[in-house]
Amino acid sequence: MGIDLKNDAELQEVVGLASVVCQSPVALITLLHDDTQYLKVKTGFDGDSMPRDISFCTHAILQNEIMVVEDTQADGRFINNPLIVAGKPIRFYAGVPLITTHGIALGTLCVLDNQPRTLNQSQILLLQTLARQVVKSWELMVKLNELEQTEKKLEQQRQIVKESSIKLRSFFESSANFHVLLGKSGEVIDFNKTAYRFVKNVHKTKMKRGDLLLQFIAPSFVSTFIDRYHQALEGKKSVEEGSTDYGDLGIIWWEAFFDPARNDDEEIIGVSYLIRDVSERKLKELKIVDQNESLLKIAHIQAHEYRGPLTTIMGLMNLIKEENYIAPISYLQFLEQAVETLDEKIKKVVTSIEEGVIK
Repeated sequence: MGIDLKNDAELQEVVGLASVVCQSPVALITLLHDDTQYLKVKTGFDGDSMPRDISFCTHAILQNEIMVVEDTQADGRFINNPLIVAGKPIRFYAGVPLITTHGIALGTLCVLDNQPRTLNQSQILLLQTLARQVVKSWELMVKLNELEQTEKKLEQQRQIVKESSIKLRSFFESSANFHVLLGKSGEVIDFNKTAYRFVKNVHKTKMKRGDLLLQFIAPSFVSTFIDRYHQALEGKKSVEEGSTDYGDLGIIWWEAFFDPARNDDEEIIGVSYLIRDVSERKLKELKIVDQNESLLKIAHIQAHEYRGPLTTIMGLMNLIKEENYIAPISYLQFLEQAVETLDEKIKKVVTSIEEGVIK
């Protein structure tokens, strides 16, 4: 995917908060793949991976809710597991599966301890909420990464077009383009079928050799056309880009190329005038730009808005900790409100991206 989860500040904060909330020295965001469990974001634990067959998370992702093992040595599933018979054994485990909106279990958000213990309902609720936040943040990063890759491909296409546009174009290089050879007085010396059909459809007349092309140029482009035409007669190539409303034909985006036309002795005898219809490409570019600006704006605004409720949650947890984890109902109500606010903001971003930006 090309996504750096390990150094993501928000996910690191989630792991730290999970450790505080559950009073566990170890908290992890894991990703299970083939025969390996990868420890993507962690606190209080060394190592980046372990065999999947000894992982507690292998069991946790098989269910939809949190899995709590109060004493691993009393659970028959983990008899002789190296993790519970090592020098510093894992005696407690609680893990919430990270399930995407498409129902795929990627890994877990889990907490561990080397002492047997349990979790109360508030801790379980908060751990589940944090797990949902991890999934939504993860999916947002994936979509941002996809948009970035799309933008890179578009930039490569733009570069190719730019490089090809500066090459000398010979007369009738492409029958799909409007192409006319003009004399030194602006008269039509020759033209291709595309140019003929275009003039016939738009101007309701048949273009013929000897006609002044200026009569077929859109009024808004006449001044620029004359200027670029004379530059070409002086040996200078140029390219113009714009759009014209042709009524029934609609708005057409185009690129117009002015190239000096030379004889075998390299003397300038006229101007090669070529028009390329770039409407499809231009509309795609505008769409990508709009998508990019919308997504970056949403991500920028919402990323800052996440800090408020997250700060509230951490502040309340510190207060609850000071009260020896016996919290008055008002604390829990404020905590619940902050969690709901955070969850709503994340849902809003993901929904906006899925329905309004990336189709």
